[in-house]
Amino acid sequence: MAFANPAAADDEPGFKFNLAPVELRMTFDVASSFQSVQNAQHGIGSVGRDGVRRGGRQWSEFFFKPGLEFDWDSFDYGEAYGKASVVGTATRGAGEAGAASTTSDRPEHLAINDLAAGWRSGPLFDSVLPPNGLDVSFGNQEFAVGDGFLIVNGTLDGGGRAAYYLGPRNVFERTAIVRLNTEPVRADFFRLEAGVDQKLMHGGDNPATKLHGVNLEWFASKGNDEGRREYDQRKWYVALTYIKVFAADVAFSFAGADGASLAGNRDGLSVYSLRAGGAFLSSVPDLKLFGEWALERNSNGATGGSVRAGAWYAQPQYTFSQLPWKPSLTWRYAHFSGDADTTDTIDRSWDPLYSDAGARGATTWTQGQIFSQYVGANSNLDTHHLGLDIEPIADTLKAGFAYFHHDFDRPSQVGARSRRLMDEYDVWLEWTTPVAGVTVSPGLGLGRPGAGQKQALGTTDANNRTIWLGQLIMTYEF
Repeated sequence: MAFANPAAADDEPGFKFNLAPVELRMTFDVASSFQSVQNAQHGIGSVGRDGVRRGGRQWSEFFFKPGLEFDWDSFDYGEAYGKASVVGTATRGAGEAGAASTTSDRPEHLAINDLAAGWRSGPLFDSVLPPNGLDVSFGNQEFAVGDGFLIVNGTLDGGGRAAYYLGPRNVFERTAIVRLNTEPVRADFFRLEAGVDQKLMHGGDNPATKLHGVNLEWFASKGNDEGRREYDQRKWYVALTYIKVFAADVAFSFAGADGASLAGNRDGLSVYSLRAGGAFLSSVPDLKLFGEWALERNSNGATGGSVRAGAWYAQPQYTFSQLPWKPSLTWRYAHFSGDADTTDTIDRSWDPLYSDAGARGATTWTQGQIFSQYVGANSNLDTHHLGLDIEPIADTLKAGFAYFHHDFDRPSQVGARSRRLMDEYDVWLEWTTPVAGVTVSPGLGLGRPGAGQKQALGTTDANNRTIWLGQLIMTYEF
């Protein structure tokens, strides 16, 4: 039996040991957070499960996640692999500061998370495929399409699962995924189910949803051929995605900040997407362009109506790689359709499906540490995002600033007249400490309501106050 140091051989975390032809890898992740929000919901306050409304909430979250992975090399017949993990979580204090605080009752939970197995083809099809060109897997596992605009997080955190902000659970259940990891064209064929437990989540979980789809990508790798397996190793890409929801529980609906149902017409929904991203100009490698355009259509909605919703974004990004601290400047405009007439039979509100923080960082589709976490969702929304990231100490200290200007796409959907929703400013640091695997990330944010948000809140209570956020995140990855 041979043992390997976690830092040796490759960048995968975990403690490895070999008993040829099997390699086992043990992983262990731990994280804790401390958050404080003042003037929750712009002064109206956040209502806990005890029915008490609080303008200020302070709480802490914790999770631990031990895991075991294996790779079994069967030489000429490919490679079997698998993964299992358990997640334990707890929330303490007053609970998160959403309009309805789902963790104010100090929940804690322990459950199996990953439980999946698969097979890679190895050299079996060398005449037609590159090594491991075919990858088939089943079970409860993570899966993402592109940068997470449509699909990245299959399990909702918070409620009885605790750890609303840290969100350690993101697997889809009962999956079947086939990957053709070829180059310059690759493909994913997938069947997914959302992780749902309405009893545990007090009726506030995602609606039970089953879907299948296909994702086709034309791309170039940054180096070697790793782009055919990893999103962040693609120099550039152009992709098409089709998703079909073949079953959905219409008894439950995901409600956005405007309170409108975003899932009542999910059963039978078709989603079409075209996206592109990366460094397309070899003469200007520091310039990257990203964008996606998507449509949602359904003529068999559960409420008897139809769905005609759309969303898109455009994002240029430039890194000044020759300057000290390598500043990276980003601007993005994102549109998620709303519904100006909620009384007709056509639902035009964008259903965000399983979008979340994606492959390009926490602000990928978590649009603001205040707005996305405690105020609204990516529906009936138009957002300008300006970001600046710097790296004062290479591989040790990073910092960033983000500004979000949010507007309602259709203010009448929420009973407002003005489109102005909210302006948010966030600053953060990320310190990779001298202790191997330990990262510390403090952050501050403020969110100022616009005229439309004040009108939508529709209350005689204070609704014009600035939301203040302070937080500290500590993680350990072994």
